[in-house]
Amino acid sequence: MDYDSDDLEDFDESMNEEFNEDDLDDQEYDQLYACLPKIKQALASYNDSVPEFDLKEALYYHHYDIEPAVKDIKARFKKKASVNLEMEPKLSKLAQLAKARAQRQAAATPSPQPVSEPLGPSTAANRSTKLGALAKARAQNQGILDRFAKSGGGAGPGAKPEVKPEAKPNRLLALAAERKKRALEQSQIEEKSSLAENQKNQSGLQSPTAQSAAQSPAPNPTQAPASSPAPSLALQIAVDRSLLRLPRSEVTLFLFENDPSAKRQRPNTSIFQVLTNHEATPQKIAKAKANFDGPSPDDTVLDAQKQAFQGDFENLSLQDKTPKPKVAAKSTKPFKNIELKSALSTKLAKPHKSFVVIGHVDAGKSTLMGRLLFDLGVVDAKTVNKLVREAEKSGKGSFALAWVMDQTSEERSRGVTVDICATNFETKTTRFTAIDAPGHKDFVPQMISGVSQADLGLLVVDSIAGEFESGFIMDGQTKEHTILAKNFGVDRLCVVVNKMDKENWSESRFNDIKRQMTEYLSEVGYKPSMVDFIPISGLDGTNVVRKDAEKLGWYTGNTLVEYLENVDVPTDGIDEVVASEFNMTITDVFEISNSDFGLSGKVISGTIQAGETIRVSPSDECLQIQSMKLEETPVDFASQGDFVSMRFKSTQLSNGAIEDLAVGDLVSRLDSSVKAASTFTATLHLFNLTKPLLVGTPFVLFRNNCQVPARISKVIEIEGVKKKRMHLVSRQTALVEISVMDRKLPLTKFADNKILGRVVIRREGITIGAGVVEDVM
Repeated sequence: MDYDSDDLEDFDESMNEEFNEDDLDDQEYDQLYACLPKIKQALASYNDSVPEFDLKEALYYHHYDIEPAVKDIKARFKKKASVNLEMEPKLSKLAQLAKARAQRQAAATPSPQPVSEPLGPSTAANRSTKLGALAKARAQNQGILDRFAKSGGGAGPGAKPEVKPEAKPNRLLALAAERKKRALEQSQIEEKSSLAENQKNQSGLQSPTAQSAAQSPAPNPTQAPASSPAPSLALQIAVDRSLLRLPRSEVTLFLFENDPSAKRQRPNTSIFQVLTNHEATPQKIAKAKANFDGPSPDDTVLDAQKQAFQGDFENLSLQDKTPKPKVAAKSTKPFKNIELKSALSTKLAKPHKSFVVIGHVDAGKSTLMGRLLFDLGVVDAKTVNKLVREAEKSGKGSFALAWVMDQTSEERSRGVTVDICATNFETKTTRFTAIDAPGHKDFVPQMISGVSQADLGLLVVDSIAGEFESGFIMDGQTKEHTILAKNFGVDRLCVVVNKMDKENWSESRFNDIKRQMTEYLSEVGYKPSMVDFIPISGLDGTNVVRKDAEKLGWYTGNTLVEYLENVDVPTDGIDEVVASEFNMTITDVFEISNSDFGLSGKVISGTIQAGETIRVSPSDECLQIQSMKLEETPVDFASQGDFVSMRFKSTQLSNGAIEDLAVGDLVSRLDSSVKAASTFTATLHLFNLTKPLLVGTPFVLFRNNCQVPARISKVIEIEGVKKKRMHLVSRQTALVEISVMDRKLPLTKFADNKILGRVVIRREGITIGAGVVEDVM
């Protein structure tokens, strides 16, 4: 292609760059797709099959100018031929093939020559059809034998065949005809002999074709074939029955032989010796019975296979033949000699509090926790900005702060918290452990695990009209979470009225929610002095860490962080902590390496030091603590209220595996008074039931963060009812005997330990009752 001087002047170095759509900036990208429909419309009548990439490239190189881009495309692509609408319709491939064959056949078939000989049955209709044309061609092109006969090759002695002077003798055809005639004569002789033998041996078994062939005289080989329009060939087929004869045995003679003499009974043959009854002597009968006294050959083989399988199965060592005997565990001393009272005094100078965030689904619990951690500086701005971009990319921009706590893909995709998430942070005066619990009703068991580890609760309610009522009045999770928190020992509660910005920070709306919640919490068992109310907005952070006098001029209370720092949580004194039994509930079991594993949980009571030996119930594993960590920091001891991780050697396990250890198991010292029981008595208070609770009805029993299947095995006494009953109904309080249906459950009397002595029962996804342990059997 030639360029003039104007084109050379317009040449730009940028045209050396290869076009790549991904390298365009936003302005170029928008300009490209704004011009693309225009250039397509301009080229519609010229050629509408130009690839879109070439169109984009032309626009890019010509700076999105339509006219030069069109010229460039026309210079590189030919004009599309116009389609003639009057063309005959396109034939299918089968029709095209038939048409081509017809054309080739018409071109290859010579024009017919006049024939003096008659065409036999051929008619005028035959001549006009393909079948007629085929018959005509066969009549013109005679067979090899007819042409040889006309040339004199097949005439016998004395014959005077008509010889055409223009026909040339062909020695090859004569030799072929002579060989064929000899083969025909030989086959006729063999057929005659075969037929004669068959008629002699098997009378009446000849086929009609063979009989007619035997009766008809043999053709004279010297006789010239009769003159006919077309050659004919007579075939004589004989069936050789000798090939179908059965073997000559006694059984085949009896079953298949047609000759009566051959089937004459011969008592001395083997077949009649087997089938004929003979008199059995007592000796033979005894011998026959003795033959069946021992195992049969099949039984012998099966026994041998069974023994071989059992030997192979035992060699697999899937389980020990005999369990290893339990070695009496010995208590061990701590690795370091620590003065616990002095260490606790230093440690408790900055107190530790754990709180759980509960409430109805979508009340804003995770968003509130994300805002709290961000405003306190626990989560930096870079992390929050990243979460904002990810949330906006997923179409959930308002979930950015909630994703600080909801870190799994399932939680982020569903928009709800699935499992508890514990986070440690601290202010100038207090160390905290925040537990974000799921609010959906399907995850109440996980919520129970979080509540059982908390010192106080934050009940988040949605202040928006309709949303508060759906979570509080319409059997929402606000009610159930409150009941569970109270029955698991969370006596201090703060009602966080969230999303007040959506209600324009209305004081009347806040007071209305406060009034309804106070009445309900009193029914559950909370004292008014143990319940506080704080209005906030978790999304913009108002009254979470900082106050806003303009929005909340009518509120004179603390912010949420000030409340958490100043609230009184009942704790034991240093002397009581040191004197208490050590108990810890397991919240996680994990492998550290091939030789080490770990247990993590919350210390319910007492203290423990690295180097001491503990017992895990109900598996009864005795393990020595190798090391401990508190908030990822190595420590030498742990005390009541700590969330600690312990490291152990796998070789100390009785079977070398951690499968026998589970979440909810109890860790204690070797001399602990806690028992793992399968039956215990409890005072049970029932809530609203949809149907009576019968003796033997299965349900799920929760003790702290442990859940097991159980049932009521006996109703001992019902409060206010003198007659014995076999069932319980709503609002009843009864002393019952409960049996655990799975593994044993470690627990204590409520009088000895208020945390390990509480139980809650649920059935069909609904909390139906709660109680305290009276005695352990």
